[in-house]
Amino acid sequence: MILRRGRLLFVATARSGYDSAGSFLPQPVALMLHPSIRSLFAAVSSRRKRLAVLTLLVCTVGVLGYAWAVATPEIGEPLPLRIAADDKPLWKFGFVGDTQLADDNLEPLMARFERQEVEFVLHLGDMVDESSSDLEWDRLVEAARKHRVRLMPVVGNHDVRRDYDDDGSIRFRQYFPDLPGTFYHFRHRGVNFLMLNSERSFAPGSEQAKFIDFHLQHNLGTAIACLHRPTFTTAERDRASMFSRRVCLHGALKDTDAIAVLSGHNHYYDRTKPLDGLTYVVSGGGGGALREEPDRCEYTAALHAGEMHYGIASVYDDRIAVEVVAFADGRRLDEFALPLKPTKHKLGGYNNRRSMELPPLAELPQYRRETLAARPAELRMPRPW
Repeated sequence: MILRRGRLLFVATARSGYDSAGSFLPQPVALMLHPSIRSLFAAVSSRRKRLAVLTLLVCTVGVLGYAWAVATPEIGEPLPLRIAADDKPLWKFGFVGDTQLADDNLEPLMARFERQEVEFVLHLGDMVDESSSDLEWDRLVEAARKHRVRLMPVVGNHDVRRDYDDDGSIRFRQYFPDLPGTFYHFRHRGVNFLMLNSERSFAPGSEQAKFIDFHLQHNLGTAIACLHRPTFTTAERDRASMFSRRVCLHGALKDTDAIAVLSGHNHYYDRTKPLDGLTYVVSGGGGGALREEPDRCEYTAALHAGEMHYGIASVYDDRIAVEVVAFADGRRLDEFALPLKPTKHKLGGYNNRRSMELPPLAELPQYRRETLAARPAELRMPRPW
């Protein structure tokens, strides 16, 4: 009976958050003042039990209030692009997601990144369709190596071995042996990158949650988070787990130096307006089965479906200019800017050790063209560290 009444109570307060005087009350407060809650509290005879019930209700209301606030962020306006035609970027990086069915388009895609002279490519997961297939992994690695593309990947759901109790570690150890794990941090020319594993928990107290908190506290300055499964997007797919990421991940990233979250999984392109200052991008157009365009929502800034695509980010002194390009004909699908936040610690100190910096591509011997031409059979996956 109590569960039934609690369920009916939730429906009632979701529809109306006003007190008897007509003043608006936040949802958790309306819940506490509802007559059914008061009658339930009065039915508890013991004073100790009343205190326990009251404590439980206060904690529940607090959790619900926090979850509600985090999952419904403040919607801002995008940063103006303001890039002059003759301005040249300091450096570039690329991003792409869901290349699992790229097949014959995989090598031309890597060639596009090579022509753009990106210093690395953030792969947003689902690198292959069937994780148990060595052929698919070898084909990805060979295409990247051939075109001097340094991949910095995250784990996608297709990258996990389903025939083992795996979180992506099996193939990461085999094909990316120099990465410290399936979630990791690296820094390049003043920008921090948090490469996260959406197949693992972000719950408070989890290993990954502690990792995020540590790097946001100790590696200050512009930060971009990458993971496979989206946190904010307009489609309904994966809605329950997406809500948990909004509470745990968005809650950890807001009010920090993080400026954007890049993800894949959904096979379209979607960009949000700034949500509590964070821009969320879904880029799942690297070769997977294309999807129909979903309906827009109140925080949608750009949305494109039905086209294979990739992104090029150009870093300037004060901002990052991002261009999203259609693979078929090179059309610009979207462009936007992200702010750069100043680094508050000098390189070489405790918080920003040089060992976390990616070396310039030209300094890596395995990327020299003469090396690639002379010993192709002996080359391994480019070492990112």
